[in-house]
Amino acid sequence: MTQPRHLAEIRHTDLVFPDQSNHQGSYFGGAAMAEMDKIAFLVAARHARRPFVTASCDKLDFVAPVHVGNLIELTGQVRMVGRTSLIVDVELAAEDLTTGARHVCTRGAFTMVAADRKTNPDRLPPSPDAAPNFAPSPPAYARTLQLVFPGDTNHLGQLFGGNAMSIMGKAAYIAASRHTRFDVGMAATDKIDFIAPTLEGEMLDVIAEVTKVGRTSMTVSVLAEAENLMTGERRKVGTADYVMVALDDEGRPTPAGPLG
Repeated sequence: MTQPRHLAEIRHTDLVFPDQSNHQGSYFGGAAMAEMDKIAFLVAARHARRPFVTASCDKLDFVAPVHVGNLIELTGQVRMVGRTSLIVDVELAAEDLTTGARHVCTRGAFTMVAADRKTNPDRLPPSPDAAPNFAPSPPAYARTLQLVFPGDTNHLGQLFGGNAMSIMGKAAYIAASRHTRFDVGMAATDKIDFIAPTLEGEMLDVIAEVTKVGRTSMTVSVLAEAENLMTGERRKVGTADYVMVALDDEGRPTPAGPLG
């Protein structure tokens, strides 16, 4: 049975804020590299279900800038596998949220080495038989991946609820903006349910999708799942519904446009 698309690929969307830019309003190259390295780690860990460290970045091409306010979408896939290392190709594309114009900004090849190679003699799994189809994600949709680090957690090693809500709210904003192609504001949060904790070292996988549209408002349904990268175990950790309102250039409600 074919697994769902979001389980077969790594795809991450985010927004570029002013504190991630230089004096020219462009996304810092170092910040882009950090995000790409994170995607390379997620791809490698998911492929082999083992811990990895970055050995090198053989080639990184910056072909176009990313501007403040743009959406960035990162994808990655395994290209080559050796005994204890593999190469992950990562691509970063930018999208103008108001026009939908999209272009590839950066590509890189990351060599990832199994961190447990001295104690685990097993050979890494071979390269996938087929590469994932990384077409642009659909309108009215966003997917955000977050690795949970110690600074993100409470004294129990669990992701702070406020951090989770921030990630879920950002995903809702991106999905609503991609649907209406106007700026959007959050009008209400109908319901947020935290079902289970997300633990340190796990991946938080947040998917947001516009499910209902009124005249100027949109309902965005958000699902959050946690994945243990070493075992592949996944569980639902949270759900939420956000009401987002489309805004014109003067900040007034404006028609959001039909769904579909």
